[in-house]
Amino acid sequence: MIACVTSIGEATTDLCVWSLERQGFEVRLYKSDTSLWAKLRDIYRDMDEDFLRVDADVICNGNVLQLTQLSDAWWYQGMVFEWFRMDLGHGGVQFIRKECLPALREHVGEAEQLERPESYMSRLAEFHNPRRFQSFEKVCGIHGYGQTDIKRIRETKNRRGQHGDYDWDLAAKIEAL
Repeated sequence: MIACVTSIGEATTDLCVWSLERQGFEVRLYKSDTSLWAKLRDIYRDMDEDFLRVDADVICNGNVLQLTQLSDAWWYQGMVFEWFRMDLGHGGVQFIRKECLPALREHVGEAEQLERPESYMSRLAEFHNPRRFQSFEKVCGIHGYGQTDIKRIRETKNRRGQHGDYDWDLAAKIEAL
């Protein structure tokens, strides 16, 4: 099975890749300073089979294997432990079946200017009528641990109105141990 990892050079990129390779995934690294949208466009163009899509700031555990064995939907959103929230959330790990690819290729251009292109893509009508998008309720990894660009992350969360959901001080104290 192929795992596509998107990276802008996160400190955890190599660890993310290793965490997937040790579980038998063939990893394709999409690493550049281009937007997430551009990386997704390239992944959707390149893939022709089911695949796992992972942010490079996620260190995956063995539950990603279970995620790839689910069969009721076309797109599964994995759960992660969000380091800066100090809580569980959905994001950073998706299992996408090849049945999604025609709709993804058709609509990816619509998401070019969006801050969260993948969220937009997962909400396409094709995946919800009937429902073909589901959440996976097992933790598939740690999201955000070891990131060095905290200022950018905080600015992004502020811009999205999510800042109150995060415990920056606790995460900093733990990292300082």
